[in-house]
Amino acid sequence: MKVLRKREVEVKKARIGDQITIQLAEFGEFTATVQKITDRGPLFMFDDYVASRPMNAKPTNKGGFEKSDLKKWMGDVLLPAFPEAMQGKIENLTIPTYGQMFGHDDWYNDVMEPDDDEQFPLMMKRRNRVADFNNDYKWGWLQNATKKKVSAAIFALVAYNGLATCTYASDSLGVRPVFLLVD
Repeated sequence: MKVLRKREVEVKKARIGDQITIQLAEFGEFTATVQKITDRGPLFMFDDYVASRPMNAKPTNKGGFEKSDLKKWMGDVLLPAFPEAMQGKIENLTIPTYGQMFGHDDWYNDVMEPDDDEQFPLMMKRRNRVADFNNDYKWGWLQNATKKKVSAAIFALVAYNGLATCTYASDSLGVRPVFLLVD
């Protein structure tokens, strides 16, 4: 009989699919998986949502993700919740883009503000786009705002079933952090 068995091993270089466990103060214990290897280090994405938050207090996508209340919260609250030894090694704490989760398609081209990101190899399987929050599959934010011709109040998201859609920035949805871990 052949089985696939997970076990913890010490490695010098991470590979796509490698998983780590992170204890976030006041949030709990989570796993994060390497989605991409960069010249600066591995790019991790949490396997589940760590919180449910609005993108903005008001229904607006003005300034996009970079100027959002959620981005500020991630820097002010979420980053300090990481283990102290990791905090100095984390760069670009963010959430995924539409391109990283889905690639680029006609709906994206018509509706979403563009990104230049390639789809993460593991996200080609829909089941990997599905994430949990408090033992329930939830919807989660993506960085991309809709184009102004569509709405000035909406951002993209991953639905509970792993498909793409969008909703108002003031709705509370899952936060699935992505970060670069450098040495």
